[in-house]
Amino acid sequence: MNDYKARFIAAHKRTLDLGLNPGDRALPFKKQISEKKMVRIYQFCLDFLYSQGFDCSENLANNCIPVNMMLTKLLKSEIAVSSVVTVGDKFWSDYVYCRMSYREIENELNCPDVNSPLKAHAWLTLSDGSVVDFTGEAHMDVLQGRGNFPADKCVAVVRPKDNPKDGYYRPFLVGGEFFERVGAFQLAYA
Repeated sequence: MNDYKARFIAAHKRTLDLGLNPGDRALPFKKQISEKKMVRIYQFCLDFLYSQGFDCSENLANNCIPVNMMLTKLLKSEIAVSSVVTVGDKFWSDYVYCRMSYREIENELNCPDVNSPLKAHAWLTLSDGSVVDFTGEAHMDVLQGRGNFPADKCVAVVRPKDNPKDGYYRPFLVGGEFFERVGAFQLAYA
């Protein structure tokens, strides 16, 4: 996965360095989650998204923060699956989706601008290091005019053994406290 584990560990350290809480048991990369359990996770998340009206690209786009903050809590409480909200961007050779930098993160933490869109993407990292992203593809559908697809067509799942050639996830922060501190996540979603 283009060394996702090393990038995640560096993001975890940087999260702590910035005085943010990465969350309990934030470091993943334990025993690999079985395919059967991954299907259960996928189906649970999709059922929840559909029940909340996040049923298509247009409804998922621009909602990565509330979607992932809700899902990480529900996965733990409802089906005992550990995950952590991961903040970063997605890198392709010719494009970076939601480009981030630590300088921008520090600026946002020091002087949050709730009237400007936050340049950050969020996804879930599961305990084995799998990435589950329910909103990135949906947002790209909208940004690039690819169409409005059902939620089940908007999911990206990258397992630790995968080596995707079409881009990779770059974690910058671990946990959702960054979103809370800069006012990007309202307690109404909690």
